[in-house]
Amino acid sequence: MPRLTPLRALTGWRRYVRTVWLAVRRVAPDAEVYLVGGAAESRLTVASDIDILVVLPHEPSFHEAVELREKILESAESLGLPPYAPIELHITGPRGLERYRRRGRLVRLDELVAGEE
Repeated sequence: MPRLTPLRALTGWRRYVRTVWLAVRRVAPDAEVYLVGGAAESRLTVASDIDILVVLPHEPSFHEAVELREKILESAESLGLPPYAPIELHITGPRGLERYRRRGRLVRLDELVAGEE
């Protein structure tokens, strides 16, 4: 069996994103989901993680964001997300979405996932 390296873990990033998107649809169906950071800007490196932004219709409290992150990751694992997947979830509301928009490119996952089917 080949040794798992950071590069090997990163090669499945599109599958990981789809799995997390499905988990968000289960746990928080009213949330918008975006790919941000290096993956959205086509600048992944071996040290990258995959940043996924989950935008709720309201501004979540810190406690709510932590609980939602846990639920999404548990659901994603039940859908087959491997524990070594380099996923970083960011949970925010409309104001946070505007801050991310000013920082860089956002790719709406509904469009990305639909384009792969």
